Amino acid sequence: MLLLKNADVYLLPLCALLVVGLRATAAGQLVRVKLEKDAKRVITTTNDQRVCSHDTECVSGFEYCDINLGPEKRRKCGLGNELSGSFCCPVDKVIHPKRERRKTVDDDESDLDKVLDRAAPEPIKPLPEEPECGQNTKSISKIMNVQNAKASDWPWMAVFLETTNYMNFCGGVLLNRRFVLTAAHCFKKYTKQDFVVRLGEYDFTTNNETQYIDYRVTDIRIHPDYDLATHANDIAILKLKRSTIYNSFIRPICLPKTNMEVYEKNAVVAGWGQTVFGGEVSNVLQEVAIPIWLHDQCVSAFSQPIFKTNLCAASYEGGKDSCLGDSGGPLLMQRHDGRWTNVGIVSWGISCGELGIPGVYTKVTSYLKWIAVNAQDVI
Repeated sequence: MLLLKNADVYLLPLCALLVVGLRATAAGQLVRVKLEKDAKRVITTTNDQRVCSHDTECVSGFEYCDINLGPEKRRKCGLGNELSGSFCCPVDKVIHPKRERRKTVDDDESDLDKVLDRAAPEPIKPLPEEPECGQNTKSISKIMNVQNAKASDWPWMAVFLETTNYMNFCGGVLLNRRFVLTAAHCFKKYTKQDFVVRLGEYDFTTNNETQYIDYRVTDIRIHPDYDLATHANDIAILKLKRSTIYNSFIRPICLPKTNMEVYEKNAVVAGWGQTVFGGEVSNVLQEVAIPIWLHDQCVSAFSQPIFKTNLCAASYEGGKDSCLGDSGGPLLMQRHDGRWTNVGIVSWGISCGELGIPGVYTKVTSYLKWIAVNAQDVI
């Protein structure tokens, strides 16, 4: 989605395309004020963006800086609130985790899933596949560039609207009539009273073209092993206050099979956010196809920890990536039967569309048992 020239690098949670009709500046974060859908969009900014000097590097936690800096000496870095714990560390004091150790020790299953395997009196049943899941008329071969989707192309898309000023702050996908899959880091500062989940949205400037529906949330189920410093296990499930209906614009996504081949395959990221890092966003749902990188390629691209429960995706030549505003949204692959499945959850990254630096996603196949446990208690 992005074409960047000489962009500064920031560590921030990625969002490929979200928020609605607002303009971002290099000095602040996107905020959408509460307006009628056909009204002119307005933004405000906050001066919370920080860039490290040339002799320091932005790190996400004390475990990656071998120096004890007091609060008064710490220079915060990053963009927005989601990585507010990041600070500038002298280059010679940055601890780069042992990549070889990560590749040999990590496996493709979360810690909680291992506990569930040991503790369950019988095998955990997978989440039942909805008959309507993953159905549309799209073919990934037809998505060549960044482009506007059609209104009914991605009916499982969800967007979260903060109810004070109706800011888009994250997205997700509908799993079934009652549950939405998203990222854990979206809820650092939001409680279930602070936002609504909107299903069926397409164009924020057009009234009722899809007859979207807003839902309150009764429960936010964050993975208990989520690590704010590294964004390990960055996954969450929301329970809607009431069951939704299915129609042309609201339909669930399919989940992948455990053994689904994803590496070096093309996938689609879709949303409403920034199309250029620090630049404008789109009122209309957009889509772009990007390749999923080999795990070792992803590890080599970062000094931050990359786990085997992560996926990385972006165009190899740069310019097509997820970006600010798309956190929690899906990375979608098309199955052999033509249905779509959500293989990744937008988690974090450095800037957007930078050559050699992909977006980082939570790998959904690593959490199928956890999803099954937390998304089947529909009443």
